[in-house]
Amino acid sequence: MAVFLQGVFTNDKQVNKQVNKQISELDKMLAQQWYFATDKTLVNMRSQAKRLCHVYNQSAPDDKQAKRSTLKLLLPHVKGGFIESNFYCDYGVHIYSPGPVFFNHNVSILDGAPVHLGKNLFVGPSTVIATTSHHMDADKRARGLCRSKPITIGDDVWIGANVTILGGIDIPSGSVIAAGTTVR
Repeated sequence: MAVFLQGVFTNDKQVNKQVNKQISELDKMLAQQWYFATDKTLVNMRSQAKRLCHVYNQSAPDDKQAKRSTLKLLLPHVKGGFIESNFYCDYGVHIYSPGPVFFNHNVSILDGAPVHLGKNLFVGPSTVIATTSHHMDADKRARGLCRSKPITIGDDVWIGANVTILGGIDIPSGSVIAAGTTVR
């Protein structure tokens, strides 16, 4: 891979290693490059989201204020809707929606890349929206190498139960995704 460094392009592997060390794993993740999910910053960010998911999922169903305030922290870019417990996400801060959205029980969003959700979105139970995938090479996968690609879901979409949506997908407005489908 050629790198542009201080006015010079280089194929020098040593220079490339130094440049890559300067780029954070978070920046690599958001730029859709290979990154190490075991990076301390990423682990801390996921831990914070997991704690908020736990608080949300353990809140009493009728304690709407506790649920609302937790969701504002967990999903600061989602503007309204209703999310049933149990809800899980990796970071939360990479999920965007003008709202409203409805997530039924046991929805998981692995948001290593941006997830853009349209208004009036209905998501069935046990659905997985996964921007992140692991490396196909076993040695690299064992070291925690991942890549995340964005997902965009348009307005007025209905996603049935037990659907899996993988990274790099755009689902157009008005779509209906049948229960049990894998979208890749």
